Amino acid sequence: MAEFYDLNPELLSFIITLLATSANGATDLARLSATCHKFLFLSRNTEILKLVNFRRISVDDYEEHHDLNDLLCLCARAGNQAAQSMLGKALLQNDAFFWRMILEHDVPLLAQNAFANGLLRHQKLVRRFISDARGEDISIMRIPLQCYMIVCFGYDIAHFSGILLAVADMCSYYLEKRVNRVREVRRLPLHGVNMALPILTRPSGRAHRARVLELYDVMFNDHE
Repeated sequence: MAEFYDLNPELLSFIITLLATSANGATDLARLSATCHKFLFLSRNTEILKLVNFRRISVDDYEEHHDLNDLLCLCARAGNQAAQSMLGKALLQNDAFFWRMILEHDVPLLAQNAFANGLLRHQKLVRRFISDARGEDISIMRIPLQCYMIVCFGYDIAHFSGILLAVADMCSYYLEKRVNRVREVRRLPLHGVNMALPILTRPSGRAHRARVLELYDVMFNDHE
């Protein structure tokens, strides 16, 4: 009787792709990869790693991912945006292992463009975090983000460029949104008539991110 892993590689890769993109994709793929060498080999396909779903993975304790062959690192190197965002957060939180991994293992690549595809460069990972991270994560990262900008550019340049203020505005927006999940127009009774208080139109979270990313790209391009 034929076993499941006796199916042709193309069909197995298709099945593994469905598994990797499911709601528990990262967890399920890691478990499957641990069952046999064949599944481990197939699951390391770059096209599959790009698609792995990390939505239900919360990385607050990074120690269990401190391995160059960990799924999180492999997916980030393959171009998985969610994995790159998670590593960006780890760098902002000064995770020593990931900083050492990038600085030591990418030394021959230091002269290349920081935003080149496939490279685990801190500029690229932090940018991905700013662009794609959940608002809840952005809301608590004002100090780490500002410290990162100051370390990269120096306080004077970071201050006068406006990026420190832009980061503060972005994080404050998401923090306020986090505290006040539901915004309602309050109405005050006046002689039996409800008068709606005016609400000023504020920049959206996406607009705040766009402003930070605009300054971020200019500054890193100027410092290459």
